[in-house]
Amino acid sequence: MTVHRANADPPAPVRAAEPPQVGRDPAQATATAATNKSVEDAAGERADATAPEPGRVEIISSNCQFLAEGGEMGALMRAHDWTRSPLGAPEQWPDALKMAVSICLASRFPMVIWWGPDLVMLYNDAYRPILGLTKHPASLGRSGRGIWPETWSIIGPQLESVLAGEATWSQDVFLPLDRNNYLEEAYFTYSYSPIKHADGTIGGVFTAVTETTERVLGERRLKILRELAAQTADARTVEHACKCALAVLGADNPDVPLALLYLQDEDRGVARAVGATRVPTDRFAAEIGPEDDDPWSVARVIRTGEAALIDYLPFRFGSLTGTAWPEPVKRALVLPVPRLGAAGATCGAMVIGINPRRAFDDDYRGFLDLVVGHLASALSNARASEEERRRTDELARLEARFRDLADSAPVMIWVCEPSGRATWFNRPWLAFTGRGLDASLGDGWLADVHPDDRTRCESVYGAAFAQREPFRFEFRLRRRDGEWCQVDDTGVPHYAADGAFLGFIGSCVDVSAARRFEAALRKSREELLRLNETLETRVAERTEDLAAANRQLLAQIEEREQVEATLRQMQRLDAVGQLTSGVAHDFNNLLTVILGNASYLERLWAEADDPKLMRRVTHIRIAAERGAKLIAQLLAFSRRQRLEPRALDLNETVTRMRELLGTTMGGGIEIETVLADEPWSALVDPTQLELVILNLAINARDAMLVGGRLTVRTTNVTRDDPTRPEHPGPGDYVEVAVSDTGTGMSEEVQAKAFEPFFTTKTVGKGSGLGLSQVLGFAKQSGGGVAIETEPGHGTTVRVFFPRAPSAEEAETTGAPEKPTGKRLSACVLVVDDDDDVRHVTATMLETLGHRVVEAGSGGAALERLASRDDIELALIDFAMPGMSGLDLAREARLRRPALPILFITGYADSTVLAGVRHEHILRKPFLEPELDRRIRAALANTRAGTVDALMSPQR
Repeated sequence: MTVHRANADPPAPVRAAEPPQVGRDPAQATATAATNKSVEDAAGERADATAPEPGRVEIISSNCQFLAEGGEMGALMRAHDWTRSPLGAPEQWPDALKMAVSICLASRFPMVIWWGPDLVMLYNDAYRPILGLTKHPASLGRSGRGIWPETWSIIGPQLESVLAGEATWSQDVFLPLDRNNYLEEAYFTYSYSPIKHADGTIGGVFTAVTETTERVLGERRLKILRELAAQTADARTVEHACKCALAVLGADNPDVPLALLYLQDEDRGVARAVGATRVPTDRFAAEIGPEDDDPWSVARVIRTGEAALIDYLPFRFGSLTGTAWPEPVKRALVLPVPRLGAAGATCGAMVIGINPRRAFDDDYRGFLDLVVGHLASALSNARASEEERRRTDELARLEARFRDLADSAPVMIWVCEPSGRATWFNRPWLAFTGRGLDASLGDGWLADVHPDDRTRCESVYGAAFAQREPFRFEFRLRRRDGEWCQVDDTGVPHYAADGAFLGFIGSCVDVSAARRFEAALRKSREELLRLNETLETRVAERTEDLAAANRQLLAQIEEREQVEATLRQMQRLDAVGQLTSGVAHDFNNLLTVILGNASYLERLWAEADDPKLMRRVTHIRIAAERGAKLIAQLLAFSRRQRLEPRALDLNETVTRMRELLGTTMGGGIEIETVLADEPWSALVDPTQLELVILNLAINARDAMLVGGRLTVRTTNVTRDDPTRPEHPGPGDYVEVAVSDTGTGMSEEVQAKAFEPFFTTKTVGKGSGLGLSQVLGFAKQSGGGVAIETEPGHGTTVRVFFPRAPSAEEAETTGAPEKPTGKRLSACVLVVDDDDDVRHVTATMLETLGHRVVEAGSGGAALERLASRDDIELALIDFAMPGMSGLDLAREARLRRPALPILFITGYADSTVLAGVRHEHILRKPFLEPELDRRIRAALANTRAGTVDALMSPQR
C-alpha cells in the first residue's frame, strides 16, 4: 500500500538489506489481484472443509476461546490446518502464545507474533494491508524468513536479539518490501517485545507496527519543494533559475531519479534543452522542432499543453538509473511548464523519471505538479526581473538622453513636481544664474527673482498648478554678474502616458535685448523727428541696427506663435480624446449586447442545417468584434487607453492584413508584399500597428487617382543619428514601408505632413490625423518615421519600430483564450441599469453553469443581498445613476465583508477607475471565455474585508 500526502527527504536507504533481484514494475502490481482473491476463496473453502465436527465444537470453545474473536483473521485462524505447521493444534498451544494471540486479534492496531525457533507468523486484520497483494493469506502460520526474504537482513538480527531477551524499538526504518509484485520503498516504526512462558523462557516475539511511509515521503517531498523555492528565489535570469532547479532535483532524490528540461526558444521556434540530471547527452536532442516526433514526447506536450506518461524507458533509451536504487528507471512523466500570466500557454516541458520503487499514484503526480509549478514560478520571476532591469536601463537611458538634449537647448529649461517644487534645471539656467543645482532646487531659485516680482511669480505659479493650465509671463531674474534681466517664462503641464499629472515643464528666454531694442526703436523715432536735417545719415546708421533687432523680434514672435499653435493643437486633441472616451462608453454597452446575443445564437444554431443563417450570425459577431477593436484604436490614439507593446513578427501581421488591404484598396490597385527573410521581432502594440498600416494604405490609395501599385515591405535596419525630428534615434529597428505610385508630395506639403489636422484632401475626404497619428504612435513606441517622395513619382512612408530584446517572446493576435478547468457553479448577483446588457450577461452566466440573480439598481441589489444568503459573487456595473457601482460595493461589503466583487465598465478613461485594482475590473464588450476566466479568478480570491481590499494602494 503506497499513500503519499506530504513531501520530505526519507532516511537513507539501507542498501545492505536489498536482495540481489531487480524490483518489478509497480504497473504490474494489480496483475495478481485475481490470483489473491482465488487464494482467499480457497482459504474459505479450506475453512469449510476443515471445520470441526459437531462433537468437537465444545472443545474448541473451551480450549480455543482465544480464537473466538478477531474478525476475518480469527476466522482464518480457526479454519487453518495447524497440524501441518510447527505450532500444532491450537488447543495444544502454550498459554503465553494463546494470550498473545488473543491480544493481537482483539486489537485494531497492526500487530504480528513471531513464534518459536522458526519465527512462525501470526497477525491480525490491521496487519493485512502491510502484507499487500502477494503475502496474504499465505503468510499465516509460515516462517517469517520465507515471507520477508527481502527484509530479513534487517529484521532477522533484531528478532534474534529479542529471542535472547532484549526488547527493541525502531522508528522510520527503511524496509524494501515485495508485497505488490515489485520491490517497494517502505518505512515503518515498530517495537519487538519478548513473549515469555510462565517459567521465564522466551517463546516468541510480539510486534506492534505502524507504516510511516506516507509521512516519511511527505516530509521528504516537502523538503525538496522548500529547497527548490529557496534556491530559485534569488534567480535573476532564466538560465540561473533552471540551473538552480536542476541542482535541487538532481541531489540524490529517489522521487526524481532523472530529469530533463526543455524551454521554448520563441525567436527560433524550437524547444531547447537547458539541462538534465542523470540523462546522458546522447540520449536526448539539443533542439526539438514544434512538429518533431521526438521519443521524449516534448514537442507534443508543449504543443497540446497536456502531460504524457512514457513507458519502457530501457527499451527506448537504454538503462537509466538514479542514485538511490540499482533498478533502471522504467517510466517518466513529461509535464508542460506553464507560462504564468497567460492562461493555457506553455513555455517548455520537463521530463521527470518515476521512482521504480514507488507506485505512481495521485499523490506522486501531485508532487511532480508542484515541482513544475515551482519551476514555472521561478521562470516567471526571472523573466520579470530581466524585464524590470531592461525597463530600468531604458528609463535611465531616456532620462539621460532628455537631460543631454535639454542641456544642449539654447533656452533655460526647468522641471517641477505636482506640488510646485522645482526638481531639475538645465545647464543654461545654472550658467545664467551662477548657482549650483542643489541650491536652485525646491524654492531656492526664487532667491534670484527680483524682490518686487517674487510675489507675482508665486501667484502665477500657484494658480497654474492649481488649475493645471499653461501659463506665460515675464519677470526679472538676476544674472550671475548681478544684472537684473527680463525673462519670458512659459510653462505647460506634463502628463504620463496613463494620464497621471507629473508637474510642469517650462522654459525661460532672456528678452532683455528685445526690450532694449524696443526702447531703442522708440528713441530712434523721437530722434528722427528732432534731427530732421541728418535724417538720411541717421536712417542709414540705424537701419542696420533696426533690421537686426527686427529679425530677432520676428524670430522670437515666430517661436512664440509655434508654441501657441502647439498648445492649441494639444487642446484640440484633448477635446477629441474626451469626445471619443464619452462615446466609447455607450458603444461598448451596445457592442456587449450585440456580441453576447450573436455568440448565443451561434451556439444555439451550431447544429442547424441552415449554413447561410449561421454565416449571417457569424458576420454579425465579426462586425461587432471589429467595432470593439475600432473603439480601442480610437481610444489609444486619444491616449485614453495605455498602449500594450509586445514582441511581434511583422511578417505575420502584414500577411494577415493582406485580405483587408485588398478589400480597402479596391480592384484597380495591385498589392505587393515584400517580406524580410529573417525579420527581427518588433516591440509594438499589435492593435495600433494594424491601424498604422491601414492609415498609410488609405493615404496611398487616395494619392493614386487611377489605379496603381501598393507595396508593403518589411526589413531589418540599423539607424545612425537622426537628421530630422521625426527620424528614430540610433539603434536596431524593424521597418514597415508602404509605397505607392501616386502623385507624391511637394517640399511644402512634406514639411507640414506630420502636423495634426493638416490635409491636402478635399472636405470630407480626410481629417489630417493619419500621418500625425502614425508619427505619434511610432515615437511613443520608441521608433520614428521617414518619408521619401517626389512629385509625380509616388511616396514611400517608412515606419521604424524598436527591435525586441532576445528575451521577449514573439506573440501573435489570434484565437481568444479558451476557458480551461472544471466548470464552476455559483450564485451570481448581476447589477446593471441597462436591461439589455444585464440580460445578456445573465444569459452568459447561465450558459457557464451559474445561477443568476438580477438587479437594475443599487437599491434593488441591496434588497437581493438582504433576502438571499446563497449569493457568492457580485457583478456590478461601475457607472449607474443614483447609487454608483463603487457606492454599492461599499454598502455590500458592510453587509457581506467576504463577498467577491467584479466591476463591469464600458468607460475607457483610466482616471474614472484609477482607484480600483485591475483584477476587479471587467471591460465591455466581453465574451463568455473572458467572463468565465474573470469569474473563476474572483471566486478563487480569498481576500475579505472592507471595500479597501478592492482599491489600489495610494501613491
